[in-house]
Amino acid sequence: FYTFINENIKYPEEAVKNKIQGNVLLSFVVEKDGKLSNINVDRKVGYGTDEEAKRVVSLSEKWKPGLINGKAVRVKYNIPIKFALKTTPIND
Repeated sequence: FYTFINENIKYPEEAVKNKIQGNVLLSFVVEKDGKLSNINVDRKVGYGTDEEAKRVVSLSEKWKPGLINGKAVRVKYNIPIKFALKTTPIND
């Protein structure tokens, strides 16, 4: 899943301009059919990062639903999406 996130996320231009970094904390529910619903931003970083994290997670393919006694059930997840600017090493 994190490979999918890394391949599809785009660092928001406004966040780059303002050198914004941090973790956006998202929560969502994996429904009985594997679709994601109720995608919410629980901890914001701002400057477009929150919306971008939510956008990318909403693009995710279906997940395997949770199982209890062999029956599919809804499961709530919390995940951090990290936004970190790449640093360029300084050559002496």
